[in-house]
Amino acid sequence: MKAKSTKILQIITGVFTVLYFGGIAISFFGGDLSFLNLIDYLSLALLLFFMLGFALSWKREEMAGIILMVWNAGVWILDLCLIRDRDMFFISIMAIPVMVIGALFLLQWYKTTKVTGASEQQQWKFILRVLLVNYSVLYAIVMLSELFGGNSIDYFSLPFILYPLLLLIFLVGFVLSWRKEFYAGFIFLFWCVIMYYGSIAYIEFRQSGPWILFGVPILLQGILYIKHHYQFRPK
Repeated sequence: MKAKSTKILQIITGVFTVLYFGGIAISFFGGDLSFLNLIDYLSLALLLFFMLGFALSWKREEMAGIILMVWNAGVWILDLCLIRDRDMFFISIMAIPVMVIGALFLLQWYKTTKVTGASEQQQWKFILRVLLVNYSVLYAIVMLSELFGGNSIDYFSLPFILYPLLLLIFLVGFVLSWRKEFYAGFIFLFWCVIMYYGSIAYIEFRQSGPWILFGVPILLQGILYIKHHYQFRPK
C-alpha cells in the first residue's frame, strides 16, 4: 500500500509531465523546435528521460527520484553550457521543483529501507544531504559555464575574486555538513551574506548568473541545519 505522500508526489509529477509534453508540442508546432540541430534533439531526450522517471515512480521510487534529479542537472547543463542565453536562466530555475520532487521520492524510499523505520531526525538529515548534493552539482555546472563562457575574467580582481572565495566557503560548508551540521549552517549563511553583498554592490556580479535565485536554497539549507540542530539536540 503506497503512502499518501507518495501518491501526491506521483500526481504532481504527472501534472509536470503533461505540461512538459504540452510545452514541447507547442514549441514544435510553433516552429521553435525543428529537430534539425543538436539542441532540439537534446531537448527531446530530456523529455523522454523525464517521462521515464514518471513511469518508474509507480514501482521504483528511488530510481524515479534519481532520474528526476539527474534530469534537473541535464536542464541546467543544456541551459547554461549549451544554449548560453542569459535570458533563459529562468528555465533552469523553473526546473528546481522537479529536483525537490526527486529528492522527496528518494526520501519516501529511504523511509522504508529500515526495518524499524527511519526516525524524524534521520529523515531530515537524509533529505538535507540529498538536496545539498544536488546544489553542489548545480554549483559545479554554474561555475563551469562561467569558466568556459568565452569571457576573459580576472579572478584576482574585484568583484570576480568573490567567485573563488564563495566556492571555497561552500566547500567548507559541504564538508562540515556531514558531521557538524550546526557549523555548516552558519557557513552557508556566511556564503549567502557575501553572495548578496556582491550582487548588490557590483553590477558585474549581478549580471553574470542566476546567483540571487541560486542563493535562496542555500540560505534555507543553512537555516534548516541550525534549526534542526536545536530541535534534535539532547535535552
